[in-house]
Amino acid sequence: MQNFTFHNPTKIIFGQGTLGQIGSEAVHYGKKALYVYGKGSIKKNGVYDTTVASLKSAGIELIEFGGVKANPVLSHAHEGIAWAKKEKVDMIVAVGGGSVIDEAKAIAAGAVMENDIWEFYTRQYQLRGALPLLSVLTMSAAGSEMNGGTVLTNEKTNEKLGIADPWLYPKASILDPTTLLTVPADQTAYGAVDAVTHLMEGYFTGEDKFTPIQDRYVEGIVRTITEITEKQQKNPNDLTARATFMWAATLAWNGLAPAGIGTWSIPNHLIGHSMSALHDTPHGASLSISLSGWMPWYAEQKGGSARLAQLGKAVFDVSTAERTIVAFRSWFRSIGSPTTLSEIGVDEAGLLKIAENIGHCAPLWGLPEYTATFCESVLRRCR
Repeated sequence: MQNFTFHNPTKIIFGQGTLGQIGSEAVHYGKKALYVYGKGSIKKNGVYDTTVASLKSAGIELIEFGGVKANPVLSHAHEGIAWAKKEKVDMIVAVGGGSVIDEAKAIAAGAVMENDIWEFYTRQYQLRGALPLLSVLTMSAAGSEMNGGTVLTNEKTNEKLGIADPWLYPKASILDPTTLLTVPADQTAYGAVDAVTHLMEGYFTGEDKFTPIQDRYVEGIVRTITEITEKQQKNPNDLTARATFMWAATLAWNGLAPAGIGTWSIPNHLIGHSMSALHDTPHGASLSISLSGWMPWYAEQKGGSARLAQLGKAVFDVSTAERTIVAFRSWFRSIGSPTTLSEIGVDEAGLLKIAENIGHCAPLWGLPEYTATFCESVLRRCR
């Protein structure tokens, strides 16, 4: 067990019928909010009406800012920052999935800084503050509702970068599992893959080699997610399954799993983000492809085979690294998430461009060894 400091200040309000509590939480942070959301699905499932009514009844003036993409982009974040500054809002309220919350974090930070927000993502600027952020989660996957992380794509440079800062933890997040009832089967799959990958990154790359507490934590949540994903797809109205997954995805990326494992890295997110940056691939889809190629490489590394076998035994009741890889690939396919580059239309030239992009971004992710040449060899296992 390595030394660590764990601090998570986000207040979680979980359960059916909690959407209406956003107003009573927001009132602590001012009287005017930038209300950030995506392409409009919240206006079809009642989330918009309930949250807007709650905020207005609490005396909060709302400046609406919709249109966040599934892979949020810098240009749109710039627009939100400009609105937040012009309207002099007191807080940001994000209503949506991880993409909405991620962009809302960029806006919250950018609204109080003179530098371009992209300088923060490229590690050229250290945050000195941010507007208070509150979130209402409508799609579970990213865990952004209970962490200080954010991911954004610069569409001009094709860089998709992630970064975290203590200023970006939401003050409070509403997790009402009824918001997941209208999430389609493909998005359910991609969310499950995302959450599982969050857990597996530290599990495979952690510095400490004796972490039984963290191992059991990861193994238990991964097994739970693999068991309930198909249940959600077959019966979208299974509120018990939806609630279980909602909390599992939050627990996957709130800082608990890697606490005490020492240094660790997120190579599959690095690889997957380049796929998304160049092909606008759904995040979870890019991760199932990445893992399908990265795990065989990892199995060849010192200790990799045993580690894979341990996870496979706990999650799928299989006994070897090879069977673990087969089991994960089979699970990905069974829920409808791709395992090969060809499934997202990537040919030989596209593979080389992704590898080049990964190599360019890798130093900013603390993975300089992930050169274009090395990543090309990993990606060839994803064909």
